[in-house]
Amino acid sequence: MLPSLSAQYVGTPGIAQRVEFCASNLLDMLIRKGSGAAATKFNLHGVFQIARNDFYFSPDANFDPDNAFGTPFKDVKLSCRLAAPPSPNKFQFACNDFNACITNLQAIERLIKVGKNDEVMSIIAQHLGLQQFKLSHALFEPKPDNYEDGSGEGNESQVPDGDVASDDVTELGHDFAMASWPVSECCKPHLESLLNTHDICPIPAFNLTGHLIPPLRYESMVKGATVEAHFTMGHINIKRQKRHVFVTIARELQILRHPDPTPASPFKRIKVSMPSPNKGKGRAS
Repeated sequence: MLPSLSAQYVGTPGIAQRVEFCASNLLDMLIRKGSGAAATKFNLHGVFQIARNDFYFSPDANFDPDNAFGTPFKDVKLSCRLAAPPSPNKFQFACNDFNACITNLQAIERLIKVGKNDEVMSIIAQHLGLQQFKLSHALFEPKPDNYEDGSGEGNESQVPDGDVASDDVTELGHDFAMASWPVSECCKPHLESLLNTHDICPIPAFNLTGHLIPPLRYESMVKGATVEAHFTMGHINIKRQKRHVFVTIARELQILRHPDPTPASPFKRIKVSMPSPNKGKGRAS
């Protein structure tokens, strides 16, 4: 299934009435309703701020090889949360429409009928009383000869992002090469083990001049930035666990405004010295 070349503004009223999820073995993708065999993935877009909280768009997503779930490095997902842009700014329309965007995303999730006792993991969450939604990106994609056949049993960690693939990173230079991808020391052996079976997929994030942002700049250029985000939605049905997982997959992030400088702490560093045990004591007579 190929991606759509156009995207619908996520704040458009009644958008859920015009889309549906196309069932598959691993990931049910969002498509235009009634598109049949000619279905393409339905893309959404809007203007948001990349939230500073829950930011895992670092080059290795802070991966822990000893994680409790036993997730292998090849299945790691980078993620962040999208929030309303800071106000006031020249994207005030996006601030005004943010609640409508959340309402539409919730309506799209409700297209999936779930059992009474099923667990639902929504893309939408709250931080300090404000709503946000999660955006994800698969860091690796299997090389064409290494795709595994789907078993029909959904698994959140094994679902590929499909068309969110890297271009030929060898043309992008050393900054984007898989062999030199900047991961922590504990991840380097795991990265090396994937060189022959997987390709690296840089985040499709572009700076103000339209150039792909290198991984070492994700933290400084993406975190807190105002972006035009293009994405699609998917649904994973983990039947054995009676769990429904919704995902929002990044297609493109175009920086519109650099992140504001991180505010300095209002608390100044205070140095406290312990008094000398003999200080203030007179000499014994």
